Amino acid sequence: YDFWRETLGSPKYIMAPMVDHSELPFRMLGRKYGVDLCYTPMLHANMFNSSEKYREEMFTTCKEDRPLVVQFCANDPQILLQAAQRVED
Repeated sequence: YDFWRETLGSPKYIMAPMVDHSELPFRMLGRKYGVDLCYTPMLHANMFNSSEKYREEMFTTCKEDRPLVVQFCANDPQILLQAAQRVED
């Protein structure tokens, strides 16, 4: 509960992730109409760690795009951790 309240700010309106529609422009449109919390598209943690091009093309955000839940898929906990650490803050 503390994380929900203190870190995320007790979001009331949450926009669920949509396949091929959760990129930054869609999230910002939702935020314009009152969405408090958004999700990124599902990102492949291994590709996210190993490819700068993949990171630049698949993960975009801005300071107004907060709070934001970044989704990763992975089958190795260390790779997942490394990807998560890249998007902290």
